[in-house]
Amino acid sequence: MPQSRKVVITKTRSLHTYAELWLASNFLLHVGVRTPQGAANQFLASLLLTAFSFEAYLNHIGPESLACWDEVERLPPLAKLELLAETLGVQLPKSVGRRPLQTVHKLFAFRNSVAHGRSSELTYKPAIRSTRNYEQELFEPLLADWEKLARSSDFAVRAREDVEAVLQLLQAGRKNPTENLFTTGTGSGSASLENAP
Repeated sequence: MPQSRKVVITKTRSLHTYAELWLASNFLLHVGVRTPQGAANQFLASLLLTAFSFEAYLNHIGPESLACWDEVERLPPLAKLELLAETLGVQLPKSVGRRPLQTVHKLFAFRNSVAHGRSSELTYKPAIRSTRNYEQELFEPLLADWEKLARSSDFAVRAREDVEAVLQLLQAGRKNPTENLFTTGTGSGSASLENAP
């Protein structure tokens, strides 16, 4: 029987974390839309991954845009956004009170509420209702603000639309990007016979 030879395997992969998180956010959003039972959990996860994707994109382009990125990487995401936009000469919409920046700010308030979550007591402001129509309001769940945002797909869809709009502006301002926005990366592998002794 011939003796088996050894093979040398090599692999490389360029991973764009922001794009992987973006795909996962989209997948969870669509699962929630297709399966209403427990969908709030899918929308919650989709929103968090959208926020993570946004920040990961800033960290993706930061080192190529700013030599001092290691010193500013710990800034809050919205401060990093402003710094990168200024550095790249990107004109962000002026008003934080309008889309898309309004949504991005709201998304990060949501993310911070969940990431730094605390137990709390929610209290409903007493209301006087007719005995004919009080039941719907009585049995409506008492929710925190972040829970309300994850209750339907509305904010998750809006967040993805507006985050994408902001990231497209940043992408357009990059000097000679080597990939398209939301490219997950590339990889290669090879196997070759080891030289015999």
